[in-house]
Amino acid sequence: MAVIVSDIDERRSTVLRKASIFLLWFALASALCWFEAVWRDEVRALSLALQGESFIDMLRQMHGEGHPALWYILLRAAHVVVGSPVVLKIVALTVATVSAYLLVFRLKLPLRIMLLSLFCSFSVFDYAAMSRNYGISMLVVFLIVLNWEKGLRNGILLGLLFALLANTNVHSVVLVGGFLAYWFFDLVLARPRPPLSAYRALVTAAAIAAVGIVLCVMTVYPTFNDAGQNDLAGKNFALFVLSAFTAASSYFMAFYPDRILELVVADPLFARIFALLMAVLIYGSLLGLANRRPAMFAAALVLLGLSLLFTLVYPGSYRHQALWLVFMIAITALTQPPRAGPADVAGTETAGVGVKIGRLCFIILLALQVASGIERVHQFLFTDMPLSRARDLGSFIQSRPDLKDAIIMADPDYLVEALPYYISNRTYLLREERFGAIVHYTSKARLSLSLADILQTARQLQQSEHAPVVVLLSQRLDRIAAPVSLRESYNWLLSLMPEDISAFRSETTLVKRFGPVAGSDETFDAYLLK
Repeated sequence: MAVIVSDIDERRSTVLRKASIFLLWFALASALCWFEAVWRDEVRALSLALQGESFIDMLRQMHGEGHPALWYILLRAAHVVVGSPVVLKIVALTVATVSAYLLVFRLKLPLRIMLLSLFCSFSVFDYAAMSRNYGISMLVVFLIVLNWEKGLRNGILLGLLFALLANTNVHSVVLVGGFLAYWFFDLVLARPRPPLSAYRALVTAAAIAAVGIVLCVMTVYPTFNDAGQNDLAGKNFALFVLSAFTAASSYFMAFYPDRILELVVADPLFARIFALLMAVLIYGSLLGLANRRPAMFAAALVLLGLSLLFTLVYPGSYRHQALWLVFMIAITALTQPPRAGPADVAGTETAGVGVKIGRLCFIILLALQVASGIERVHQFLFTDMPLSRARDLGSFIQSRPDLKDAIIMADPDYLVEALPYYISNRTYLLREERFGAIVHYTSKARLSLSLADILQTARQLQQSEHAPVVVLLSQRLDRIAAPVSLRESYNWLLSLMPEDISAFRSETTLVKRFGPVAGSDETFDAYLLK
């Protein structure tokens, strides 16, 4: 009886500790979520989700945006219920909270891996406080782990989850391939060999996953954001692929905290040193799975697949790169602890020195993400350095009755994309010569603009719409003394000539200069056309 009571007390103590850890995470993630000023990519998704008279209209109009439909469907459905832009934060935080709950209470992970994973930058900020579609990937990945029955895998259920994962974002298609590869190698390398019937569930899951992948591709392509893709014209395709094979770690330098990245940018020597260290950590982390070869092969394939995607399609930011860490966490949970059975993989054995070193590399890699998370908490909770100044502009516009109906235009155009979350003013896209709040990154737009063009367009709008015009400029005109041509976004150019600057400043009033930001370029000077 005493043993039973002791066991119950121990389990109760464990649950209480985990509950405390979870509540600490929730407090941090909630604070970051509600205090963070949303930026353009977050609000752009909401603007797309609210297009059209129905779900079907919305899906038709978002075709070619570059992302599959799941996130937009969730936002549209939530907005039907809540009827406010705040659904953006509600949905993101809800998804992240469920993911964190699964991570703490349901996944079988060593305590230190669980703790580090929970307080990584992507868990606390990028997939929680930042309202993007990548947080859904982590949730679906964890659901896949929980439904992964060793030797009794349900091909239909896992196939549906794979299809769902493929429609969270394009990068997660690579994760689907990783799970299927793990399943395949787990069967092929098993001793004794499983019967052919054991492959039936895998084939079923792969077929359903393929349908999901096709649906993703049909939603994303052809994209109207053609300027956002990597330009491979005149490039050696074979060399690109070879670089993805041999230097995959170079695509994941955002795993370092900002303090280290500042050193990397400032000094080429530091850049080489930290690139080498990142290679050691990433390939070492793979080595940590060496006693579970199917897991190691799958993680390596996901690393390669993401590297190829970053090379051939479009570059990867931290939120994209962190998906490999999510997969590593999942594959670690799938192999902890190994279960005995007829489908066990040959090579599952006591961890050797190499495996232990590899596990240490993975722990260090996760610890770096925790350091990045601490930076995010400090930046967005304890300094006046928001992600975007859109909220400040919204407050300023609302404080000025004379600007209630003002038309807002900007250079670069994308500075207006975050505004619909805060104010209802009409926005005008200079390079596409239309009203709207969703920029199309297309080569068919006006790729080259001058300050004179901006002033002329503002004057035409003022006369035709009989409304005040506010112009947002990311460039500080009083700091430019010589002619300059600036590259913006993917393929835009802005020409600034001293005489144009003088004419612009004489016909406008600088009504507000906004301060610096952290993690984006969404700060600007606001000018009111006289």
